[in-house]
Amino acid sequence: MSSPITSQGFFREEILSSDLDELLRAEPILTEVASMAGLSEERTPLFIVAVTEALSNAIVHGNRQQKDKVVRMRFSWSPETRTLTAEIQDEGTGFNPATLPDPTATENLLRESGRGIFLMRNLADSVEFQHNGTCVELKFYL
Repeated sequence: MSSPITSQGFFREEILSSDLDELLRAEPILTEVASMAGLSEERTPLFIVAVTEALSNAIVHGNRQQKDKVVRMRFSWSPETRTLTAEIQDEGTGFNPATLPDPTATENLLRESGRGIFLMRNLADSVEFQHNGTCVELKFYL
């Protein structure tokens, strides 16, 4: 495990437009945040995939790719708790994550969508939905 660049923690916020092309702009930011927090080479890709899934969901399902809406990415690193937190918030109407179908159920295996939250839950150490489902908080413990 690499050591964090900063022992004092950090906070960073970025705003993306509701366009899937923004995912390309997000990847180097995610790589930098992971490095600043000291995520290992093994966990960095997991962090990137989990946050990219959250971003994609926010753009497509939350904001419905409406160009007048934005997605906020907030990152914080706490050296005291050794926790890297990513919050992804959209401007949509929200949803109830408890009502989502199980993507591992036989009837859903061939569906083209529905695996993003499943992936987030399996890649992050903690996943919580806030603000009526318009914000997802992903935590990664180092």
